[in-house]
Amino acid sequence: MKTKIPFVLALLLAGVMARADAPPITVAVFDFNSNAGAVLPKDVTALVTADLSAETNLVMVERAELDKALGEQALGLSGEINSDAAAKVGQLTGAKVLVAGRAIKAGDHMVIVANIIGTETSRLYAAKVEGSAADMPALVDKLSDKIAKTISDQYTNLIIVTEPHEARIDRILKAVQGTNRPSVMISLADHLAGGRLSTNQDVVTELGLLFQKAGFTVVDENSSMKPDVEITGSVKCDWGARQGALISCIAVVDIKVQERQSGDILALDRQQSEAMDIGKSNAGKAALLNAVDDLAERLLPLLAK
Repeated sequence: MKTKIPFVLALLLAGVMARADAPPITVAVFDFNSNAGAVLPKDVTALVTADLSAETNLVMVERAELDKALGEQALGLSGEINSDAAAKVGQLTGAKVLVAGRAIKAGDHMVIVANIIGTETSRLYAAKVEGSAADMPALVDKLSDKIAKTISDQYTNLIIVTEPHEARIDRILKAVQGTNRPSVMISLADHLAGGRLSTNQDVVTELGLLFQKAGFTVVDENSSMKPDVEITGSVKCDWGARQGALISCIAVVDIKVQERQSGDILALDRQQSEAMDIGKSNAGKAALLNAVDDLAERLLPLLAK
């Protein structure tokens, strides 16, 4: 006998599975402030950073890199974080979540409040602990647990969740409504060191597969068939600063879509995409795939009309 899973429980399980497959989240911890001198907030900041560093799903922005970004932009943030400043720091450091707060001491009693804000969504959450000031390390441990749990529980509210690649491809193909299917040839050059150019076969292959799945005929320079449409352009990848264990890549793909016989230009387009991963090649591939998908989402319906 099969057991039916209640609808609400099924949704919760789906959310847990989605987070389990999610990439690590980059977190920046700012200096906490306090009403009790300079030593206490520094201790709280250090302990929170150490605790969150032990979480396997979190990648911490290095302190030196954070200080450099803040110094260059005159963003000496601590305690309070507003959404505009959070977005700016997110762009500078790659952090998806910022953490800061305040330690309040009144005699032997202490209250520590943490602000948790998503740099992409501007959503803000708070976590609070209180107890004896003599138990400050234990209080910070509890606070760190609450911060980590908030980031996990509010993942989809703090982070802009990207659509899985295969799901997006299915959606793009289903949106191609026209009946026109001209044959196409794709040639995209890659900018190499020294100004040299080389065909970026990964991007050509990915874009070609998308056209084939949509019913287009894809040819190359060795084919006996001449293409109806030529897609040419260039690909460029710039490597950003390392964010903890993650490497960032910004990919830019420029294309020109032109009818071969008439010479008419059907489209000029550019797409920029950024991705992060623990490996350089994986980051570059993810950024390029995102850019190709974005371009295909616009090109396929255009050429199918």
